[in-house]
Amino acid sequence: MTRPRTPALTLTLTVAAGALSACGPKAPPQPAAAVDYHATMPDPLPPRPFQLPEPQRGTLSNGIPVVVVENHEVPLVQVQVALRPGDWTDPPDLAGLASVTMDMLNEGAGGMSAAELSSAARRMGSSVWTGSSLDGASVGASCLTDKLPGTLDLLATVMLEPDFPDADWELMRKKRLQAVQAARKDPNAIAGRVWNRLGYGDHYAGHLDNEAAYQAIDTERMRAWYDAYVVPANAMIVVGGDTTLEEIQPLLEARFGSWNAEGQPLPELPSADSLPPQPETTVFLVDKPEAAQSVLRVGRFAGTRLDPDYDAFQLGNMAIGGQFTARINMNLREDKSWTYGARSWLSDNYLPSRWQVGTSVFTPTTADAVSEIMRELDESLGTRPITQEELDNSRGYLLGTWPLRFENPGELLGGTVDIWRYGLPDDWITGLPDRMRAVTLEQTRAAWAAHIDPTHLSILVVGDAATVEEPLEALGYPVQRLDVEGFPVEEDAPVP
Repeated sequence: MTRPRTPALTLTLTVAAGALSACGPKAPPQPAAAVDYHATMPDPLPPRPFQLPEPQRGTLSNGIPVVVVENHEVPLVQVQVALRPGDWTDPPDLAGLASVTMDMLNEGAGGMSAAELSSAARRMGSSVWTGSSLDGASVGASCLTDKLPGTLDLLATVMLEPDFPDADWELMRKKRLQAVQAARKDPNAIAGRVWNRLGYGDHYAGHLDNEAAYQAIDTERMRAWYDAYVVPANAMIVVGGDTTLEEIQPLLEARFGSWNAEGQPLPELPSADSLPPQPETTVFLVDKPEAAQSVLRVGRFAGTRLDPDYDAFQLGNMAIGGQFTARINMNLREDKSWTYGARSWLSDNYLPSRWQVGTSVFTPTTADAVSEIMRELDESLGTRPITQEELDNSRGYLLGTWPLRFENPGELLGGTVDIWRYGLPDDWITGLPDRMRAVTLEQTRAAWAAHIDPTHLSILVVGDAATVEEPLEALGYPVQRLDVEGFPVEEDAPVP
């Protein structure tokens, strides 16, 4: 008698049959498409949210504004007293007066010598600094949070009780005179000085440190500048780090609230009306005999930060010369191997923004490098305009690296001072990402075309004239020889 099959046995036989059939011949697997990861750029990651800390604002009893940016990740505090006067207030025949006055604050104050001031700071693990730039000056300090009261005492002493010791000025004067002499021999320093002279002429940014000015400056002139301009009406205090407005404002009030010096009105701000006119494209050549490299600068004035197309122009600059993958660097460095790097950037101060390309190239390639820079500029305005891909890459770089700028409070504090000093919009810093995201390709191309004119550029070459002058003349631009001060070698008149 045959026993009937059970459902379990039927299932077992079915599975076994399926397994046997699976062992039969199969179609070979299709190979995955090859991807060249060296040639294919990966898609960017989506932007992560980033929120800047909100500055807290207060005012001392004498009217000095106080801005505090909190950052409690580490027990450090940075304090800066920003001042409106800077090198722009220097009389034309006393270039460097603001700079040496501010540097001398740390050379003796409140009856303490420079060594005693330095020792007092070191005992607390703190630092106190002073300085001046083209458009402003500052006195600042950084310290551990628990050393803040003592560090503020020292900062107030340096700021409010300078002694201006004559002996220390004599030492500083010697160093400054040596620095002037050294600057006339260093090709990069020569390029910086002459470039300023070419662009700014007799304006404050074109005034160069010189022996006559340093010989004329004395501690009486420093004291007069200090008394006239280092006053509460010209000051702002910015604080960043491990503190709050409620904690630090009483400390600041106790040290700076009774400061009531009045001084004198500041001079009128520099005006662009009397800037030298931008000449037709001209090569200015400074001879540096037997130089192995030539230092190049190419540029012109290009609007101001308050122009509605400023952000679009910044993105255009990034695409053409403002980053490693920009056209000019890829051409001169990656394709030609003529330089270690070439970049373009904007310099901003009280005067219009100045756009420039800067690089150093192997001497025999000097004229060819100039030619390639000019070709890139011509093509960017004609046959090879900025592309959407270049715009996206430039915007991605700026936005991707933007949060890194705020790893310490100094960047945000500096931007806050710029808003105060230059009258920039309140959202100048916080609104940058949205402004950059809103720029279109058409706006970028239009801004680039509005500010870059290859027929009106200054081209500065500091190099071996015996080797580079003839090839530069062959480019078809006028070539004018200058000395290391930026004056024509044939005469003593300033370059217009």
